[in-house]
Amino acid sequence: MRAEPRCAQCDSEEPKIICLRNPADERYCGRLCLYKGQENFIRWLWRAEAEAVS
Repeated sequence: MRAEPRCAQCDSEEPKIICLRNPADERYCGRLCLYKGQENFIRWLWRAEAEAVS
């Protein structure tokens, strides 16, 4: 297990942005990684919603 937090998107050290949706697991080193993480979450929501409807 890692002692220090890492970016949830690119796995770099010392993330500066903490996601309020899941502060324990989602930390990002910069805006680009934050945007990519948000895009992945939105895609996951769309898939989950599509599966729930069908």
